Amino acid sequence: MIRLIRRASLFFLLFLLLPGAGHSQQFEPFRNSFVSAGLGGNLYKGNIGAETGLAFGKWLLNTTALRGRFQVCLLSGNGSSMHAVYYGTADLLVDLYSAIRGRNPSDWFRSYMLLGGGVVHSSTGDNDFCASVGIGGEFRISDDWRLFAEFGALIHPSDFDNNKTSSLKTSFDVGVVFDIADNPTRSRSRFETKTFDDDWSFDLAMGVCAVNYSEVSSFDQRLSLLTPIFEFGIAKRLTTFWQIRLCASGLYAKTIDELFSYYNMRGDILIDPVAYLNPSTANPIFSIKPYLGVGVVARLDNQSNFLVAPAAGMQLVWRADSRNQLYLDGRYVVTPPRFVNTTVNQRMGSVGLFTLLLGYSHTFSRISLR
Repeated sequence: MIRLIRRASLFFLLFLLLPGAGHSQQFEPFRNSFVSAGLGGNLYKGNIGAETGLAFGKWLLNTTALRGRFQVCLLSGNGSSMHAVYYGTADLLVDLYSAIRGRNPSDWFRSYMLLGGGVVHSSTGDNDFCASVGIGGEFRISDDWRLFAEFGALIHPSDFDNNKTSSLKTSFDVGVVFDIADNPTRSRSRFETKTFDDDWSFDLAMGVCAVNYSEVSSFDQRLSLLTPIFEFGIAKRLTTFWQIRLCASGLYAKTIDELFSYYNMRGDILIDPVAYLNPSTANPIFSIKPYLGVGVVARLDNQSNFLVAPAAGMQLVWRADSRNQLYLDGRYVVTPPRFVNTTVNQRMGSVGLFTLLLGYSHTFSRISLR
């Protein structure tokens, strides 16, 4: 099922290059995108290391961007020698100050918060998922060039790199950013949410969930593992094409050997190809919304050993009116093998949660995307 995540990632990368907030303009695959390079130092398990990284991103709004980053870090922990660790992460960058106050194109400084996740590989042979958080600032030195400074942390789940509990790598990086095509401090278009307070909704859903792992082979076995699941989420539409959502789901799950309670807290990025292909209709009656997400999953019998888990899914949406919609949501959440207790060895990517939900969404704030 790890292939599902890869294919969905490629699908999202394709749309990341599309001018999602500029329907009326010609196809410009790198419009409002940027590249950056930086280096810095890190602190891991009380030891100081070094790191460097490259990133590519795209501004969806003048205050919100998606960024993919690759980092090479030198770490030392648990008495081990210095070793290389490689990170590939996808981050959401939000300039909250400008989102609330308004963005002036002449501003020479901007700040942002970031939240995301990805994969980590250690030269010692360990592979896992990770989460990323941080804050940063950028100083414009010309029309296309900026300097940046960023303080962040990468969170590893328990058992990564021989750590019994979750571990943290904090870092401080500096570097340069080059803006490709248009500068991201442009004014808003009619396809973008107008203010921070607009276009918010909440989701309520319930359905069924089944644990997938190597010991389960037949369809009948999968049916026998079905358990109920509930979910609550809050979402904001950034443009007619892009939407972000924070949600919490769970209840209990079972394997052939055990029954346990769990929860999954996750952030998703959704796209609406139907609205993109029909720019005159910001709220189509029927939509298909694929999405990617990342979050944490934890069993209630061992909450301290939470795991980082990416997800891929799709919603089939029917809009009853401007504020209310129903949706069918199917997804797969990939978890590290130690999420289940089984005597059969599990490989990375073989354990996960199949979920099918029927949900209701209500827009409770002012609607600016019409």
